[in-house]
Order: sequence, then structure tokens, then C-alpha cells
Amino acid sequence: MNILNFYIPDWFWVAFNLLVLVLVLRRILWKRVFGVLEERQETVIKSMQDAEETERLRAEMEQLRIKLDEDLEAITAQKMQEARTRAGKEFDRIVAEAEAKAAKIISAAKTKAQQERATLMVEVRGQVAATAVEAAGLLLRANMDSERNKRLLEDFLSGGSMSA
Repeated sequence: MNILNFYIPDWFWVAFNLLVLVLVLRRILWKRVFGVLEERQETVIKSMQDAEETERLRAEMEQLRIKLDEDLEAITAQKMQEARTRAGKEFDRIVAEAEAKAAKIISAAKTKAQQERATLMVEVRGQVAATAVEAAGLLLRANMDSERNKRLLEDFLSGGSMSA
């Protein structure tokens, strides 16, 4: 067979065989290939939709995180203020208790000091009176003969017993 010769029956069979081959391939192979391609295209589209949904959810989660951070800051600030207020009240209560105790201690100390002063005054008066009596006794023993000393002693004893 010569290539340059154009023989129609041969070309007919070549065309017929090519047509049969295309039909058989289309019937058997192309459906599967196109099915795989369509399936792949659907998978890609679903993946893109999932990616968009994931991005949308990520953005929502970020906004929610920001809101929660703000809420947490507000709650923390509020709790800190409440704690400061309670601490201030507790401080004031403790200071008031301490001042009351200090006032009681000071009052008790003043009372005790006054009692001790009164006791000391009584003791001092007693010692002064005893010393005066001793002195008078010494004078009387020394000058018992004199009438004038007797009168002085009587005046002293009558005046000393009145003031004591």
C-alpha cells in the first residue's frame, strides 16, 4: 500500500474503525473519566465551601473571644472594686474597734491612775499626820513642864484631827 495513493475503501475502514473506537471509548471510558472529574469538581467545591464556613466560624469565634475578654475585664474590674470596698469597710471596722479598745484602755488607765493618786494621797496624809504626831510627842516630852506647850499641843491636835 502506498501512502500517497488515496484509496477510499481503506479510508472508509479507517474512519469507520476510528468512529467505533470513539463510540466504545465514550460509552465505557469517558463516562468514568467524566464521573471522576465531576466527583473531583464537587469535592473541590465542597472543600471551598467548608473553607469559607470555617473562615466564617473563625471570625465569629474571634469576635466572641474579644467580647469575652471585654466582659472578663469588666467583671474583674467590678470584683476588684467590690473587694476594695469590702477591704475599706473592714479596715474602718478594725480601726473603730482598735480606737474603742484604746479608749477603754486609756479610760481604765486614767481611772487606775486617779485611784492610785487618791491612795497615795491618803498614805501621804497618814504619814504626814504620823510624823506630826511624832514631832509633837517629841516636843511634848522635851517641854512638858511648860503650860504654853500644852496649849500648843491641844491646838495642834484639835486642828490636826479636823483636817485629817
